[in-house]
Parts: sequence; structure tokens; C-alpha cells
Amino acid sequence: MAEVTGAQAITTANVQQYRQGFDQAYQQSESILSPFVEQESQDGEYEYYDRIGEAEDMTEDTETYGDNPISEIPHDRRRIGLKDYELGKYVDEKHLLRVITDPMNPYSQALMKSGNRKKDDVIFDRIYGPAYTGKSGGTTVNWVSAAATGKINVGTISKGSSNPVTTAGDYTLEAGDVEGISVAVDYQGVGVTPAAANINLAKLKAIRFTMMRLEAIAQDTVLNVFMGYSQFQAMLGIDEVINSDYSVRKNLAEGNVTTFLGFRFIHSERVPTDSSGYRRCLVCLPEAFKLATAKSLTLDLWRDTAKKNIPYMYMKQSIDGSRMWGEVCAEMPCDETV
Repeated sequence: MAEVTGAQAITTANVQQYRQGFDQAYQQSESILSPFVEQESQDGEYEYYDRIGEAEDMTEDTETYGDNPISEIPHDRRRIGLKDYELGKYVDEKHLLRVITDPMNPYSQALMKSGNRKKDDVIFDRIYGPAYTGKSGGTTVNWVSAAATGKINVGTISKGSSNPVTTAGDYTLEAGDVEGISVAVDYQGVGVTPAAANINLAKLKAIRFTMMRLEAIAQDTVLNVFMGYSQFQAMLGIDEVINSDYSVRKNLAEGNVTTFLGFRFIHSERVPTDSSGYRRCLVCLPEAFKLATAKSLTLDLWRDTAKKNIPYMYMKQSIDGSRMWGEVCAEMPCDETV
């Protein structure tokens, strides 16, 4: 059956006067990612958010009346601009007079749900996109490239200090102004023959242990994983996840995986795919991303004199964001065809 749109949609409601309300189409209604990132209010077109780096190692004091030690602590900033997003709808009054329930409120809810979904799109786009640093945001920090077969790729900016990542073993260190962590889509674990896979424990453990090596998380830190239905389906096929001997929660009985192995799994069908069609599942802490809002979702209503003075609903928001710390942000490509 073809979808009913425009004026015809309101006409359809005209013949259903016995209805006491309007049902909303099944859709994502709230922003899924925004509660799990840092948020700021922003007034200017561009604002800069400071980052304080790591101090040098302490040295032994072997002198009497020696000079005071001087240590340089790296200090940089990330630039966040603003972009406007809008959506609108005309509502012809002659249709409103023929329905018992005024649909204006449900229409505004539908517009707001669209705005909330846009927030998630912005976060995914910016977290995998370039970040801008330097005094005026003139230096671009790119997201790490996809890892080669059976490898874990780490950007140089995120290499760590106590036990820095080098190109050795399962790791590849990507040079340049690059940050973040990417696990190969075919990663199966240390010493195991690579093979394309959906979500698996090897990828999850590789991300967790890499962040621990970078000293970005503690051993008991809970990481958020944003993934689609296919990954939840794949998780329920992993013995360690569904076997109660491994898991406190009986995931198979509940048909849902919420936490396991120090990860919190969060469902979103807006997780993007790469050029190969692999789902770019995101693993991160809230500190990895900052969402700036100048204008929250706002609804305006006015009459358009150029359209027979009919009501017009206008929804707008001004938002943008930036990746802040690549050390606590990882990409886990998943092949949904296997």
C-alpha cells in the first residue's frame, strides 16, 4: 500500500472522526547518542574547547641549590562551529475543521522526532570526521584509517606514553595528525587466521585492551557500544554471551544483551556504514565527543499570507560537535552478511 502524504494524509483523517487521537508512525523519537556524550551551550559561531595534555616524567633531584625544574605541558583546543537544521509543514485550516482532534500537536511531535534523529546523525558524522585544532582551528586532525587485514590501527596522536603503540604484532601505528582506534573487520584475535565477521568478542577485547594500554580507561571502566539490530542478533549467537556460566544476566532468556565484558550495548539503526557496506559500530566514553547547542529544538507557528494565510509549523535547531579524545573512541566495522 502506497504511503499517504501531504494534503491527502489529512483527508484520510477526515473520515475517521470517531478517533480520539492520532497515532504516530513507528520511528526513533529521541536522540540515542546525545545522553552519552558531553554537551555544551554555545553562543558564538565558533568556540574553542581546551585540552590539557600529559606532563613529562619526573626526574631525580641530585643537585643542591639547583635550578627549578621546568616542564612543558601540552595545551591545545578543539574548534566547534554551528550548523542550522530546519523542517516545516503547512496545515490547511479547512482540513482542521473537519477533524475532531487537532493534529497540530502530533505534527509538532513528528517534527521534533526528526530533529532528535538529526542529532545522532551529526554526532556520528563528526566523531568519524575531521576535528579542528590549533589557535584558530587551522590544523585538521583526521580519524584513523580502516585497519589492514587482522590488524588494530591506532593514530599517532593516540599512541599512549607509558607503553606506546608501535607498528608491531597486531598493531599498526598511523603517522600524521591522526587519532582514534580502528579494528579490522576480519579481526579474530591474536594468532588467529583473519576472517570477515560481524561483532565478535575478539574485536571487543581488542578495543578494551588497546584503551587500557593507552591508559585511557581503568580495568573496571564501562564502555558504550552503539550498534544495530544485526549486531544484537550476532551477540545472541556467541556462547559466552548466552551461557549463564559466563554471564550473570540470562541474555538468551531475555532476548537482549545490555551489558557484557565491561561494555554497555546501545541500539541505534542510524549507525553509519562505510564504502564497503560494513557497519561502523562505535565504542567510546562520553569524553570522546562534545556536542554544542546554540539553539535547542524550537517550534514556531505563524500564518503565511502568501498561502491563503494558513498556519505554518517551523522547527529549527543549531548544533554541531567535535571529537575531543581519540584515545577513548574506537571504530568496530562489522560485516552483516556473515
